[in-house]
Amino acid sequence: MDLQRYRAEDLIQFGKNVLIKIGFPEKQAYAAAKILVEADLRGDHAHGITGAKSLDDIVANLYDYEGKPEFARTQIADFTADKQKYPTILSFDAHGTLGHYVALEIIPQLIQTANKFGYAKAYIRNSTHFGNCGIYSEMIASHDLAAKVTCTSPPYTKPFIELQDMDNEQSTANRARYDGVQKRFGTNPIAWTIPYQNGMVTIDMAATQRAVSPALEVAKFNAKVLGIIKDADGIFTIPLGNQKRKLSEVHLSVARSETQKEALRKLGSAKSIKLRAVEKGLLKGPEGENIHFPLAFDEVFKTQFWVAPLGGTYFGYKGFGLNMLIELDNVIGGGAPGLIRILDSEGKRTTLERVSQTLEVYAIDIVVPLEEAKMRLKEAVDTTIRCGNRLMYLPGQKEQETKKEYLVHGIPMTAERIARLRSVAADKRVGIVFDLE
Repeated sequence: MDLQRYRAEDLIQFGKNVLIKIGFPEKQAYAAAKILVEADLRGDHAHGITGAKSLDDIVANLYDYEGKPEFARTQIADFTADKQKYPTILSFDAHGTLGHYVALEIIPQLIQTANKFGYAKAYIRNSTHFGNCGIYSEMIASHDLAAKVTCTSPPYTKPFIELQDMDNEQSTANRARYDGVQKRFGTNPIAWTIPYQNGMVTIDMAATQRAVSPALEVAKFNAKVLGIIKDADGIFTIPLGNQKRKLSEVHLSVARSETQKEALRKLGSAKSIKLRAVEKGLLKGPEGENIHFPLAFDEVFKTQFWVAPLGGTYFGYKGFGLNMLIELDNVIGGGAPGLIRILDSEGKRTTLERVSQTLEVYAIDIVVPLEEAKMRLKEAVDTTIRCGNRLMYLPGQKEQETKKEYLVHGIPMTAERIARLRSVAADKRVGIVFDLE
């Protein structure tokens, strides 16, 4: 695969220029671009500048009105702080502006508060998705503080019912258990970083079996190669032969296909088209079956496809519980107490899809002085490394090593990702030149 490498600072500047062009203040534009590129530096391209929740997504959502101005999911605004009830717990209303910006602005205040009181937590509501949670927790941990970060999202998973074995002779009966079961929680990511002497350990994960971003990337890619478009009424159509059909009429059947050949046969396509498939087991259908070829992020995807809870459909009780607790904690801070995404009978949103976040910071010098605490933590880490026969990676280690490499040699970008950047630059709402080398 041919890869072209770009300097992180150049990609940040490009992203900043795009967001300034569509109206965001410089500080907000820089914050969003920085966080997107930080994800690329960690090798997490699904959250990067060309990922599922990427630069073009911000541009699209800013103008995504669904015919009503109040339905713009992302707004050009600034956040406000609520009256402080407790000295270590802060709360903020993002007013629909970029979640990346709000979080970056709040972190210095959290660090200052934690250094004074040993603990600080911020609740952010009415926000947009702010990308990779581990970026923020590691920013905080670099100041010799431990950190936990969470975020809610629109529903992508169903409540855990009971043990489900879709492959045994009782599969039909098991699948019937999903009748009436609706998607409830988002992927609700959580990141937790604890620093030690000359390092840090970070666990950054979704509360589902897998983050949904890779599936959204696949859907975005397949929609482009198939020529799927969304018309002025929000209806997705797909060109089939000499006619166009509603994507909803064929999407579920095609997405269930186990091979690309089968998917193209169902579409009646004689063209040499290369579709992408999601990882096996990542997406589920209405009966708990595997979904292989999502074609677009349309009403079928939003209503019919879902991701299993952490632990899967068989052992997902604890993942379901963790997911619910993350939501409840965000509700404490004013987050939505119900479904973030509600669709009408035509699959159109009736809600703003605003999310909420928490950033929690606490001191590590509780029992012993700071330097001794860091050395004790290092001792615990070293013990783990020895038990792993030095063949294992610590949580977060791969991402940290990737960032070091990419800062030196540049971030590798595929031709497809470069094309996405060029497309954003050429968007009539942006209209700038993509001239990075």
